[in-house]
Amino acid sequence: MTAPSVPPPSSADSLLPSRLLRPWLGLQIAGAALVLVVAARSMPILDSIALPWSGLDSGVAVPVGVAFWLAFGLIGGVRARMRAGGSVMTFSMPFIVAGTVLGGPFAGALLGLVSEFEIREIRTLPWYGTLANHAVSILSAVTAGVLGETATRMLAGVPMMQSQPAIAFFIVALVTAFSFAAANVALVVPTLAFKNNIGLGDARHSYDASFRATSVGEAVLAWLMAVTYVAVGFWAPIACVFLVLIIWQAFDGGEALRRDQKTGLLNELGFSPRINAALDAARLGRHSAAAVQLDLDKFKRINDLYLEAGGDEVIREVARRLLAAVRGTDSVARSHLAGDEYYVLLENVPDMEVAVRLVARLQATIRQPLLLRSHGVRLTVNASAGVVLLEPGTRMTKDEVYTLLNSRMKRAKRVASRIVFEGNEDAEALERRRALGPSRDP
Repeated sequence: MTAPSVPPPSSADSLLPSRLLRPWLGLQIAGAALVLVVAARSMPILDSIALPWSGLDSGVAVPVGVAFWLAFGLIGGVRARMRAGGSVMTFSMPFIVAGTVLGGPFAGALLGLVSEFEIREIRTLPWYGTLANHAVSILSAVTAGVLGETATRMLAGVPMMQSQPAIAFFIVALVTAFSFAAANVALVVPTLAFKNNIGLGDARHSYDASFRATSVGEAVLAWLMAVTYVAVGFWAPIACVFLVLIIWQAFDGGEALRRDQKTGLLNELGFSPRINAALDAARLGRHSAAAVQLDLDKFKRINDLYLEAGGDEVIREVARRLLAAVRGTDSVARSHLAGDEYYVLLENVPDMEVAVRLVARLQATIRQPLLLRSHGVRLTVNASAGVVLLEPGTRMTKDEVYTLLNSRMKRAKRVASRIVFEGNEDAEALERRRALGPSRDP
């Protein structure tokens, strides 16, 4: 049996970013600019953001307090984490929310404009992408600030809250924090949907349980920073943040065990639970998925010509491209058995035709000219792929999936097909796998 033919990347236009992406980003940017102007004219900064420093003139304390939170908020960019689908998780929410609780909607807008900055924006994003990121924070902060002020007025009319100002302040902080998170998700989910050309439901899954848990923790941290700033001093929120960073550093140590050190992608420890979960979902008939193994063509030649430094640079760049090209619901891993092999799990793929088109898009992304900075040369790298569809009702095991992926990927290399999703060697490969016994991870 010959390897099935694959449509060229140009036939996968429906998998390219939607034409609605740029208009949507433009609408966000224009809306944020308008809101920023309106907030500056009609929403004065509250005195509660004034820097609590004895002897500081009251006319100076408010702008100095705003400047403190603007500078302090830049710490949020130190924990930027790129996720599948091109979305990025940052640590900016507590700073923006705390500044919004203390200074009102306009202070929050200023924090969204300045404190959302992180170095990735300079390196990888187009100018309109950077503006859109900050536009989302501005719109979210002003929305949260308005709702927070509404909650303040409502609580002021509750007799019990009049005698419990600390509880009222806590409630306002939570309302502001969750309003900010909800507005942020409402603005970002369509962006991810348009960018990845997927439905809003799939894009919404990008914000999974870990995001929701993080939002709760960051909301409490925002309240803690705001209340200690007023009650203790400007140094107290700094102490709170550094304590949290120390705890998160310990968490990152555990997370590092599930990540490939060279690329930051998942390793076998991090990828295996996801492939198992996809198999379970397919067995139960909930939804299908596609597993993909990609192997860079002629990578040994790159290593021979440009040595290990050049090869590592290619591996890292391909990893970055794959992570940006997949949808927010997908997973990407790098094999420890062969450094130039990658695994991708494509969730909610209805059939093999869609899976092949998605893989063709990944290959087209890899194939874009690559600047090897260590040697000042441009390269074009291709990748061969094996694909296995995890269909509803499947009885395949994880080991069998990996075996078929490897067999099909190798066949793709031999016949120069680029993508193989079936073949007459599958049965033989599975028999050899069963003879070797269980457990084969990427």
